Amino acid sequence: MDIVLLILLILVLLALVFLYGKWQSLALLLQDQAEDTADSLSDQLSYQLENATLKQQQAIHQEVERLRTELYQQLTDIRQELNKSHLETRDATDRRLQAIQESNEKHLEEMRQTVEEKLEKTLQTRLQASFETVSKQLESVNRGLGEMQTVARDVGSLNKVLSGTKTRGIMGELQLGQIIEDILTPSQYEREFATVSGSSERVEYAVKLPGQTEGDYIYLPIDSKFPLADYYRLEDAYESGDKDQIDLHRKNLLAAIKRFAKDIQSKYLNPPETTNFGVLFLPTEGLYSEVVRNPIFFDDLRRQENIVIAGPTTLSALLNSLSVGFKTLNIQRSADDISKVLGNVKLEFGKFSDLLLKAQKQLNQASSNIDKLLTTRTNAIERSLRAIDLYEDDQTKGLLGLSPLDEEDNEN
Repeated sequence: MDIVLLILLILVLLALVFLYGKWQSLALLLQDQAEDTADSLSDQLSYQLENATLKQQQAIHQEVERLRTELYQQLTDIRQELNKSHLETRDATDRRLQAIQESNEKHLEEMRQTVEEKLEKTLQTRLQASFETVSKQLESVNRGLGEMQTVARDVGSLNKVLSGTKTRGIMGELQLGQIIEDILTPSQYEREFATVSGSSERVEYAVKLPGQTEGDYIYLPIDSKFPLADYYRLEDAYESGDKDQIDLHRKNLLAAIKRFAKDIQSKYLNPPETTNFGVLFLPTEGLYSEVVRNPIFFDDLRRQENIVIAGPTTLSALLNSLSVGFKTLNIQRSADDISKVLGNVKLEFGKFSDLLLKAQKQLNQASSNIDKLLTTRTNAIERSLRAIDLYEDDQTKGLLGLSPLDEEDNEN
């Protein structure tokens, strides 16, 4: 029994082994068949996919061609429509521009006519005014020519007047007097004054400079000279440009100035009654500049002849400086007088202080005496009057004929 079971078990095992082998072979077979089927299906699917892709591509290509054709047609229609609209717009714009141009030309023509009318009217008005102005100016010119002729005659007369030496001297003296009188006070100068004691020669002006003592003066002589003829000759030489004539007439002018300087030095300088120099006044700045142009000559006059040349401006500056000096000197003298007065005041104040001290002592003594009277005498009187009764009636007050003290205080 055991053997049978063993045999059966062996058979079963063999059957199982056989079946397992079969199963393995079937599995392999099925695997091979499955791979073959998969390959076949893959090939079929690839083929079908290729066929489907080609069809889709053809369909898509056809659709794209159709859309491109439609788009081209639409673009063509749009282009035609735009061209049509552009042509219509251009025609309308041309018509509008033509209308605007015609309107502008019309307005411009109207404006041109208006401007021409106004310009013509304005031009006529201006021309009329210009003609009137020119006529008035011509009349003024004619009057001016007449006045110039009168001035020319007056200048000729003036030249004739100035040709006289005496007349030139009077003009120079008048100008000198005007400058001095404008700057200095009458007490600071003398006119037509003999600076040299016992001499009959009188200088035109002499400025009074303070001396060593109060009331003592030193005189600064100032005399005007006007060599007009020599100066005019030099001016004519300048206008002609002739160098030789310029040098000649300049020498003549300087020689005349030197003669005048010697004349002033010999007639009016007498130190210490006068300053050790005098002033030669030239009435014009042009004449003065001709002298200053030669500094050597100017310095020689100052050193050799003790004469200083001055023009109107230079003399004004000199006199202004002297005027300031006079004011400074007066202030200094006033300061000295004030110092003396203050010294006397100081002395008198010392005396006044002593008097005040004495008065203070006397006042103190009087105050002491009054205090004694108020204390001693008042107390004695009060003791004497203690036994006497007081009466306040009006009848008793009237016996003494005295007013009440309150009323007196109010009246005071």
